[in-house]
Amino acid sequence: MLSAIYLRLSRDEENRGVEEVLYSHRNALVKLAEKNNLHFEIYEEVSSGMDTERPQLNKLLENLPDYDYVLVMDIDRLTRDNIQAEQIKRIFILNDIKILTPSGEIDFNNESNDLLFSFSSLLANYEWKQIRKRMGRGRLAAAAQGKWVMSNKVPLGYNKNEEKKLVIREDEARIIKFIFEKTIKGYSSNRIARELDALKWRSRQGKVLTTSHISILRKNDVYYGCVSMKRRVNGKVVDEVFVENAHEGIVTKQEFFEAQRVVGEKNREFRQKGIATRKLHGLIYCNCCGRKRYIQKDGNGTEFLKTCSYKIDNNKCEDRGHKYLPIEEAVIKAVQNLRPQLEQSLERLKTRDTSTIEKTLMEQKTDLQNSLNRVNKRSKNLAIMRSDGEITKQEFEELRNEVNEQIQNIEQQIELINMQRENVLNTDQEQERLERILFTLNDFSDLENGEVNAFLKMIIKKINFSSNMSSSHDTKVDRVEPTISIEFHKKI
Repeated sequence: MLSAIYLRLSRDEENRGVEEVLYSHRNALVKLAEKNNLHFEIYEEVSSGMDTERPQLNKLLENLPDYDYVLVMDIDRLTRDNIQAEQIKRIFILNDIKILTPSGEIDFNNESNDLLFSFSSLLANYEWKQIRKRMGRGRLAAAAQGKWVMSNKVPLGYNKNEEKKLVIREDEARIIKFIFEKTIKGYSSNRIARELDALKWRSRQGKVLTTSHISILRKNDVYYGCVSMKRRVNGKVVDEVFVENAHEGIVTKQEFFEAQRVVGEKNREFRQKGIATRKLHGLIYCNCCGRKRYIQKDGNGTEFLKTCSYKIDNNKCEDRGHKYLPIEEAVIKAVQNLRPQLEQSLERLKTRDTSTIEKTLMEQKTDLQNSLNRVNKRSKNLAIMRSDGEITKQEFEELRNEVNEQIQNIEQQIELINMQRENVLNTDQEQERLERILFTLNDFSDLENGEVNAFLKMIIKKINFSSNMSSSHDTKVDRVEPTISIEFHKKI
């Protein structure tokens, strides 16, 4: 019988000596295979048990139908993730594969073994969470010493030395200096991106530096020598560290904050091309016929909304005019009332750990892609079985329909995850947009009419207005409450 030996060393065990631990595990499992008269093939790698992007494990799962047993030192060597554990268990059950460890055999046809596997997986996941907590506290302590431990990805412009301190990388540092220099001169992120592209200066991965990338880079305080880190529990910040002079800055502290001042001022520039003299210019539409309403002044200089007189199917819309100022005040009040909602949305975005969400989505996508590969392989096997006469035509068609349904279902799930990832990747831009809106709302009274109009057009699609009265020269008729409804853009 043929078996597969799977060896995984966790990254947090590397300080024990990779080769030494792998040799010990390999030797134990080889002896176990020989004891049970099993021929074997070996798969080994260094990776976290929560990482689903493990090439050797994925290769093993693809080749699983070739084996009778899988040998591991313990269940947590396969995975520490509960979801993936159940997926692996299903695959083993479908292929009638048994697990063999130094502690004993797990046969999923045995209910108690099935329960043992699930229970062991839960314990492994709990242990991983405890390890993660300890590592989080350890990383926070390291950050307090000025070390870069926030992620394995080192910021553009720096390398990390053996002491985990950031050191300047000159070929990339010139890009950062250029971005801050041009920002201080008032260049937009779009213009900076174009000039960097013209110079053929690229990211570390060789990609074009986009507008959003530049906006993020020039807000990163790491570039004047800071290390900052936050530890979150259930999305809430429970501890944080901020250390200045942790490493040599690419720009000075003065240059960094001057750039923030310039960016802040530019964010207030919600100006139209051309001058709008009224805050609601071009935004008011008739609630009766849907056509645009216009503002004029009477002989006394009072601004008013003109009576609507558009023809619809030979019938004239006669919605009466109205004083303009009460409409403007009502709309401004409604916009100001958005503040709590916007602040809550911004807070949710700030506390959202997008890196974890994105990693989870990528893990789910990898699982689904692996499942899709296996189902596609099953589809091919069905065709071979039919051609060899192992199954009847009716059996083939029933199984093929079942497989095609599985394929369609998995592909739909992958498409959904792609959409969710796109939303996650837009989080930084959305946070910046909400910050700009709230910043403007705070200084609303200091803005010119044209600036307010440009800002309102960013968040309002249109304002539907009706006086709820027909135009008439009768000045004695009782006035009724007008209708003012605001259609905000979908992002609000």
